[in-house]
Amino acid sequence: MNRRLLRWAGQPPVHIVGLFASVMAAVAIVAFAIGTLEYTKMLGRLLLTALMVAGYFLTTLAATGTPKDGAIRWLYVTILGFATLSLFFLLVGLWATPDSNEYWRLAASITFLALGMSLCGLALGMGAGSRTARALAWSCAALAAVLTVMTVLGIALEIKIASYWWAFVLIALCWLVATAALVAARLWRLRNRNS
Repeated sequence: MNRRLLRWAGQPPVHIVGLFASVMAAVAIVAFAIGTLEYTKMLGRLLLTALMVAGYFLTTLAATGTPKDGAIRWLYVTILGFATLSLFFLLVGLWATPDSNEYWRLAASITFLALGMSLCGLALGMGAGSRTARALAWSCAALAAVLTVMTVLGIALEIKIASYWWAFVLIALCWLVATAALVAARLWRLRNRNS
């Protein structure tokens, strides 16, 4: 039963419906604020809640591309766990308004862990097929993991050294190039398969 529920929850349409519903809720809140010409703190919190839930579903939607078999089959469940924990901390922070820098650093760290792992999983899922795509996928995943660790350390330790963040920017540029190459390789393979 639990395995069937996890398989159902791991389907992209479930996450797309959640993303669509939360974006529509955000649009409805904005429309209400414009229609009444009044923007209150409560409306602002409701809008941020809808956007946070949309971010959660976007992260979990990207995670559905993670390979569900092999040595990294645990990654999908880990991404869902961190994404859910992140949403929980962000919503508690929004509604309970804890006045603590440590709390917000923890919430940001968990959020970036969820996003980084989701990008790693998506890259590995795109690597199926040719040897070139696999190599590019592992490169993208490794660079995303390094960027995630650097981000979490930068937030947790409040690193303000300029060279640290310059290295971060250079690695981010390498990740962008590797991601563009991976997407191009996948599109090239699809084009060749269809011709």
